[in-house]
Amino acid sequence: MTPRETYPQERQRERTGDRARRAQLEQVTERLEATERRLTQLQNTVRAVAREADVTVSGPCGRCGRVNLLVTDGTLHCPMCGYRRSL
Repeated sequence: MTPRETYPQERQRERTGDRARRAQLEQVTERLEATERRLTQLQNTVRAVAREADVTVSGPCGRCGRVNLLVTDGTLHCPMCGYRRSL
């Protein structure tokens, strides 16, 4: 079996497709990097607010899993589903 001969038009289409994929990859990479920067900013903000409010941010809520639990005055509390447990 011999490899299929590619014609100039097909090679041009392949190069155009490669360029489009590269451009799309660059856009996705830029969006991901921006999202990571924003996530870091939000994490730092949450830490600062928690420190100011004398609240500890714990792990994810085992009941709803949508947010992290907050610890205040010896009580775990989920602000989304209302789960509450004393420590």
